[in-house]
Amino acid sequence: MPSAARSRSCLSLATALILITADASAAEGFSGSVDIGAGRRIYLECRGTGSPTVMLISGKGNGAADWSETLAPADPIHKADYDALAWGKGTLRRSESAVFPMVSRFTRVCAYDRPGVRLDGPDQSTPVAQPHPADQAADDLHRLLTAAGEPGPYVLVPHSYGGLIAALFARTWPDQVGGLVMVDAVTPLMREVASPQHVAKWDALNRTSVPAAPEAIMLLDAFAKIDAAARPREVPAIVLASDKPWQPPSTQPEGDPAGGVSFADWKASETLLATSLDARLVTNTNSGHNIHAYSPQLVIDAIQEVVDAVRAGKARIKP
Repeated sequence: MPSAARSRSCLSLATALILITADASAAEGFSGSVDIGAGRRIYLECRGTGSPTVMLISGKGNGAADWSETLAPADPIHKADYDALAWGKGTLRRSESAVFPMVSRFTRVCAYDRPGVRLDGPDQSTPVAQPHPADQAADDLHRLLTAAGEPGPYVLVPHSYGGLIAALFARTWPDQVGGLVMVDAVTPLMREVASPQHVAKWDALNRTSVPAAPEAIMLLDAFAKIDAAARPREVPAIVLASDKPWQPPSTQPEGDPAGGVSFADWKASETLLATSLDARLVTNTNSGHNIHAYSPQLVIDAIQEVVDAVRAGKARIKP
């Protein structure tokens, strides 16, 4: 074989080996703190390969680990007629059937810890003042993904408070968002169904920070900033809503809900959210607020459907 041809052959083989190694490394995943600038670091974990990248955004006080845990199928709280998990019942366990590991089987998926959601273990995210504004959290997420070299487009999968971060992210960087899966997500549309007094109480309660759970949020501030931002472009979207009430049905309904807003208000706001996004609404979830723990396969299937729609260039998910 001529030397030039031999060199080309060796170069091609070397390139192939580099690509194979890179693919294997990506599939094995990454976990650790990432420097996002200004002396701050945020914990990130990613696994799997493929595009679009799914970005899991946890609810208030929760981080990356939230998406790797489930309730065992045999856990008795599945039979409860209210959200028993929210009252400290049931046992969460790490599982390969949870959302994070399962999504990694068909595309790249990442999850992260916002400041103040994890107080022990290595690679903690740098603390920030609490309560924090949601637009700061959206900017942190954008800087994190950029610094980590995780490319868009992204399918954002927010739970609860994460819905406000996703809404601001999608309005600020619309070209980087390919789809949405809203998992019982907070929406400013709550103001259309709950009284101003109850919404104000809800905001005040969530601004409170305690040592055991330092993250605190500013709901009304986030609502105002979402109102002021440009509307996001239309993308494939699914809204998953919990159907287990926060309290046992036998409990006397409160005239002034303890959490500021009622479960009826919450369900109505999820319906409005689905309408505003032209999204499919899934209400038969057999789940409390943490749908990804109660019924992980529902969340996984919704993500798969949105990922497939993004890959196919579809603008929406059919009802």
